[in-house]
Amino acid sequence: MSSVPGVTPGQPYLFTRSYHQPWRALLIAAGGFAAAALLLFVVDATGPMWAGMPGWIAAVASIFAANAPLIIAVVAAAAFTSLIGFARATGIRHWIWTDLLYGLFVGVVARAVVELVAPTLGGFGGPLGGALTGDATIALAIAASAAVLISPIIEELYFRGLLVRALFDALSDAGRIGASIVAVTTSTAAFVLLHVVAAGSLVPVGLIIGSLVVGVGCGVLTVVTGRLWAAIAAHVLYNASGLALLLW
Repeated sequence: MSSVPGVTPGQPYLFTRSYHQPWRALLIAAGGFAAAALLLFVVDATGPMWAGMPGWIAAVASIFAANAPLIIAVVAAAAFTSLIGFARATGIRHWIWTDLLYGLFVGVVARAVVELVAPTLGGFGGPLGGALTGDATIALAIAASAAVLISPIIEELYFRGLLVRALFDALSDAGRIGASIVAVTTSTAAFVLLHVVAAGSLVPVGLIIGSLVVGVGCGVLTVVTGRLWAAIAAHVLYNASGLALLLW
């Protein structure tokens, strides 16, 4: 049976070289982050540039601005700085059923922490946003789909699949614990910052706390399991539960 050079049988895949040129991968990641932050600053879904336009156009533009630069960076880093391909480099090639359990646990804990500190209040006119009609309903459906499925997956591919794993590779000489701490801390800081930029001038306390808890939780899941699926499950559950509370 063939193996990737440098892989020790039985080791979690994170503790091999996901990115053969990790510093170059981090440079690509920085470019993706800067592009996403700039687009989010320019494309403000509540800004005057959307006056008179259908709400769903603003929703699609915001989703594109937040996610397109990140996924482009992930694909580019895997293509140009990894010898093992996109799926292995990001940690999505392999999964086991316990990943789901770990992810559900972290997702529930993260939501509980946020609700204790800054409870989510429903704001869409009753269960399932019943007071919304027409264009507002379409915009809400698009935003909800992105919040529950698109954004969590792309953000995990970028912040944990690319940023955490590339940082770990770049700092591997510091040892597993040291490299893991720096990787999780740095990726969490970037994760929080991008969400603050996306929030605009009004940043809710719950958003900061939630981004912090999810960033740390998903980062730890990634370095512990060596895979990305537990982090994806946690992020999806966290966002889905928040949306459910908001719509209630």
